[in-house]
This record gives sequence, C-alpha cells and structure tokens, in this order.
Amino acid sequence: MPSACAVPGNKRNTMRLRWMINSFSGLLLLVVLCAAAPHACAQNQTPANIPLVGWIDPDTGLTWTKSDNGSDIDWNQATAYCSNLRLGEYSDWRLPTIDELQGIYDPSIDVPGQWTDGDAVIWHVKGNLKLFSGPWSSTQDSASGEAWVLLFNHGKRLSLQVSHKEGDRALCVRR
Repeated sequence: MPSACAVPGNKRNTMRLRWMINSFSGLLLLVVLCAAAPHACAQNQTPANIPLVGWIDPDTGLTWTKSDNGSDIDWNQATAYCSNLRLGEYSDWRLPTIDELQGIYDPSIDVPGQWTDGDAVIWHVKGNLKLFSGPWSSTQDSASGEAWVLLFNHGKRLSLQVSHKEGDRALCVRR
C-alpha cells in the first residue's frame, strides 16, 4: 500500500512543493541582491557625487576640496580650518603633507587663475582645483616655527614662518 505522502494531489505534497518553490524564490532573490550590492555601493562613489565634496585623485585615492579656503590665513588657522571643516557629510578633513601637495602638481596642466591680488597666473594643478595662492602643508620645516607651502605656478616648495599669512591658504584633503 502506498504511503500517504506519495499519493498524487495529497495536501502534504502540495504544501511541500509550495515551500520548496518559495524557498528557491527567496534564495534566488538573495543571490540577485548580493550580486547587485557591489554595484549599488559603487554608484555612491561615482563622479556624479564627487562634485558635492571635491576631487578624488585616482593615483592616491585622496579627496581634495574643490578650492582653497578663500582667504589669507596663517598655518595655525589653516590647520584649524581643515580640522573643523564639515563638507559632504565628512568631518575627517586635514591639512595635506607637502608631499601630498606635490603629488597634485602637474606642469603639463594649465589652469588659468589669479593671485590673491588679482594678477593672472597659470596653476599647474590636477583635478581642476581652484587656487588663489600657495596652500599650506601640515609639514613643518626643521627650522623652528616654519612650515611648507607649495607654489602651484612653478611647483616650488617654500618654507615660511607659521605666523605668515599674506597669500597663504588652506586646501584640505581626506582619505
């Protein structure tokens, strides 16, 4: 005599078949969602979202603000400006090192700009960043009370007293 489970049309067989189909559908949906998840996360990193924050250097992965702070400041003010910056829901901005600044200098790129006094100048900076002067770095010179700036019109490093502020700006970065 056949078991009750093997009888075609049995209610238990129908329920088991529905459970298997629902389980398979749920598993298939989970696989599809997992496969799409990296793409969804990557969409948040697309260039369409970057202008809200700044420019991401593809060589280093560093994110730079689109422009300097907009006014002349000394080194301590520049450090505080970047540390306190809240931009694009990020709060981990900082003053870059002199080597990081040097990394976005490119003599083959010409970006028209102007000095703080209004004179025209050509900046050689990646990412089409807007500069008005040489930005401070977090790198202090071995001489007491000095820190480095980078002049993007010719790529030279310049050590200045941290109290100097004429023409010095903050360009912030984050990882």
